[in-house]
Amino acid sequence: MTTSCKKTQSFSKLDYFIYSASLTLCFLLFKQSDLTVTNNASFAFLHGHFWDFYDYAQAYFDNYYLPVFYWFFAIWNIPLALFGLTPEVTLQTWAHSTPIQTIWSKLLLALFFFGCVKVIGKIADQICDGLGPSGLKYEGLAPRNLLATSPFAIFVVFIFSQYDIFGVFFTLLGLHSYFSRRWKWFAFWFSVAISFKYFAALLFLPLVLNIEKRFLPLLIYGLVGIAVSALQFLLYWHSDAFLGQIFYLVRAKTTDNGISIRLLLAAIAYGAMCIYFFLAKINILTQSKEWQRQSVFACLFAYVLMFSAVHWNPQWLVLVTPFVCLCYLYINSQKALVLLEILGFVGLTFFCINNWAGNVDISMIYGGIFGDFLPANHLLAGDLIGRHSMAISRVCIYLFLYSPFLVYGLERWPLARMYCAKFSKDSNLSKYFRLQTLFNARFLVGPYIWMILTMICFSLA
Repeated sequence: MTTSCKKTQSFSKLDYFIYSASLTLCFLLFKQSDLTVTNNASFAFLHGHFWDFYDYAQAYFDNYYLPVFYWFFAIWNIPLALFGLTPEVTLQTWAHSTPIQTIWSKLLLALFFFGCVKVIGKIADQICDGLGPSGLKYEGLAPRNLLATSPFAIFVVFIFSQYDIFGVFFTLLGLHSYFSRRWKWFAFWFSVAISFKYFAALLFLPLVLNIEKRFLPLLIYGLVGIAVSALQFLLYWHSDAFLGQIFYLVRAKTTDNGISIRLLLAAIAYGAMCIYFFLAKINILTQSKEWQRQSVFACLFAYVLMFSAVHWNPQWLVLVTPFVCLCYLYINSQKALVLLEILGFVGLTFFCINNWAGNVDISMIYGGIFGDFLPANHLLAGDLIGRHSMAISRVCIYLFLYSPFLVYGLERWPLARMYCAKFSKDSNLSKYFRLQTLFNARFLVGPYIWMILTMICFSLA
């Protein structure tokens, strides 16, 4: 098994300008209300409500998360508090943000996003380590560039303004430590990541089983993995409000319609993967590249199974994105992955504007810093693109989620290998299907499909 680590991408000053301008527009123009609620809830800590946080805040917010989310925002908001810009939570302030609060809270998300870009670059370097005398280079698309320009990541962080990027950052730190064989740091970073909505636990188990088979070390890994979450539970176990709210989302996403066949099938597939890793005997020293490849695809597979099993939210796609980017290292037909990602993001956009109308649609423009100056608009994007598109939209989303497995498998199927090889060469295609052109289109579709839909709705209203 070889990885693509030969040739770097180069970008012009114009590329950097377009990239910076596009992200800045998304940063300033859009925000969904969840960030306002969670950021404003953190003000309670700054006004002395540490032990009674959940009881105090339940009159205004549904606090479904462990306190680590609110701690991060509270610490980040200390500079605003010093200038008196974090008012105590009241009926008048809990659902409203000033422009400075919006900018400051989104800046925290942006910092974590670029932190993820930095860490995934280090992970890619680990995977490519030793494959070339002139240093670490990439043939085709480098994972750090893919994540930095991912339409899914840009949507979740800069448009939707969701904070799942916190958990992604610590998950990537854990994976970096894992590939460095620093097992204590691997367990610690994953323990922190698990406390952000518990998603990382789905990755932690197969990764541990791939390196450890003995009962006592497995038990220790398990205890360390839940340690950061357990500490937070202990701190607030006295609160009835905390106990009543903390598992609500888990129950709602998995059992609100009973135990479905897709949940059972996903659980079986996940269990089979864990059993395989427990029984597999791979030498991580002499078979390090195979071990890394298995780990990357296992992480992606665990998250894709989650999307196949439960009622998911659109911001969860940022969990999958880094592992899709890492899979590019193992795939030659990168154009196919880029095309499927563009298709998947268009599908996600159409699905959001219909499934979450009035919430995750052009109404997010009112959460931006100019929202108070905009006229009321009663025409939504879902009125232009009706619900008849939802079925094909879901197909496009799942094609994206499973695309690394589909393309990787096709490249190893004798009947399809020749066509994959032909499609992967720029010389065989028109300029519109060259890799760099598709890469640019992949980035541009993220911010501008939302800006264009918003402008159309306002112009027709």
